[in-house]
Amino acid sequence: MQKTALPAWFGDSRIEASADVVIVGNGIAGLTAAIEARRFAPDATILILTEQCYPTIHTPALRQVLSGKVSRSQLLAYPEGTEQARGIKVGVARVEMIDAVERRLLVAGGGVVHYGVLLLATGSVARGLPKDLPGTALDGVLTLHRLPDYLDVRRRLREVREVAVIGGGVHGAETVMSLLHVGKRVHWFIRGSYCLPRLLNRVAAELVLRHVEQAGALVHLESEVIGFVGRVGELAGVATADGRLVPAQLALICTGTRPALDLATRSTLPLVYEEQQGILVDERLCTSVPGILAAGDVAAWRHPLSASYRSRPSWHAAVLQGRVAAATMMGRVVTQVSEVIGASWQATRLGSLSILAVGDPLAEAAEVKVLTRHGKQSYHRLALVDDRLVGYLALGRAQPDALAIKRLIDEALPVAAIQDALLRGDFDARAYFARLRSSKLYTLTAPGRLAERTLATSRCAPPLSPPLGTTAAVAGWQAPPQGGEPFLQGSVSRRRPQTEPLRRLIPAQHGADVANAAGSGALADPDSWTGGLEPEPLPRRLSLPASLSQSNPRPLRYCR
Repeated sequence: MQKTALPAWFGDSRIEASADVVIVGNGIAGLTAAIEARRFAPDATILILTEQCYPTIHTPALRQVLSGKVSRSQLLAYPEGTEQARGIKVGVARVEMIDAVERRLLVAGGGVVHYGVLLLATGSVARGLPKDLPGTALDGVLTLHRLPDYLDVRRRLREVREVAVIGGGVHGAETVMSLLHVGKRVHWFIRGSYCLPRLLNRVAAELVLRHVEQAGALVHLESEVIGFVGRVGELAGVATADGRLVPAQLALICTGTRPALDLATRSTLPLVYEEQQGILVDERLCTSVPGILAAGDVAAWRHPLSASYRSRPSWHAAVLQGRVAAATMMGRVVTQVSEVIGASWQATRLGSLSILAVGDPLAEAAEVKVLTRHGKQSYHRLALVDDRLVGYLALGRAQPDALAIKRLIDEALPVAAIQDALLRGDFDARAYFARLRSSKLYTLTAPGRLAERTLATSRCAPPLSPPLGTTAAVAGWQAPPQGGEPFLQGSVSRRRPQTEPLRRLIPAQHGADVANAAGSGALADPDSWTGGLEPEPLPRRLSLPASLSQSNPRPLRYCR
């Protein structure tokens, strides 16, 4: 394919361009996929289309913009110029429609962009309040979601004294604490009887509410906002269902997000999606349309336990999904996305109070054993099944190592010896995993035998006998010598500790293994494939899976 410099703006109706890989959305999932795809295929043409006029930013740090703790330059997820340095083209444009039959995108203004494989990473949009709510058009009623929203609020703060924050989730709580930090009088409106209901139980939520009130916020529980009152076009107060009118010159709506599905509804071949969850994908992030993948907040995959499709709107999950999507687009073997991401986790800090939730700490099933420890300014909750941790909740001054506790859940490691440390909040992850590695090393080097039980229970170990229909060489298995026991090639586990910087390499695959998963007309069966093959040398040219390898109708070019 001919390489030609792409214009930075695709709004001109005379523009016609083409690329091997086209990514819609420059969030962290889209940019991560582009960078990983470049690593797999140095000669491929990669194009990112976005409506944002600014580079990829670290969205969890947006809350710090209000308090002035973070400057705009510190929000960048990657150093400035990363895309140019890696040969990734970025175009600012709005994609109006997907022509999946001809594999092209119709851009606002009449432009056309042809693609070899397409990744939808459009992220999420704010839920907001009902559009017919009285007073939502008043100056001072704002929905917080994107960087321009935060910059707009930052400019307005000099002129206001009282601010109303609407929304009882993590977003609302962080916004309240940021506004208190800059000296504003804050009213926090919570529709339910306690805050953070998806993350905390009532006991933990009471601790958070007490902490927020001590910081100076005025908390309004079970208060539903029914409208806004203005004076000469500007906001003057917030009206609630119980007949109160609370004065405020600024109202910030922080009521959560939903997947951005507008583009998914405008495709010539229908994409399967759920309104509240996102575009349905298989374990390799392939959609129901050949040649189209989805990743990030807009993607929903089937969770093994619940058998339902759910999205995972978090920064950590979006990074891992970007890597999985890149491997799929480049024809590489990947593990199932649910196994790559593992247990969910969320960490935040409200002033001096740290909150960490990993897995399912609010589990109430019959087989779940719950241990709690409640202090004056701390709360810890463990959800256990037998000797395995399935959920962890911690509130206190110090925040435990989130990725270390996530590893305990993902690898189903025994926690009987560290239950007390987890309940106290002083779990020493480095010492625990050092002892665990030493124990495994001793087992592998014990003279005369290799503990079969240890190998059989390791998630990273291949089976002790070749699977049905698989040759011994592929399974990594050898027949035991006479008088001896079976032995495996390689170590039990080469997994790196998750307490180190997040970096997980995705092994390569022989090209034909991805053909069915990436190009099937319907969602692929998540259990119909396995990974684990040795990496193959990187191709000099882009080699897409068979179902994605349709050549682009036109070479890369643009017209003036």
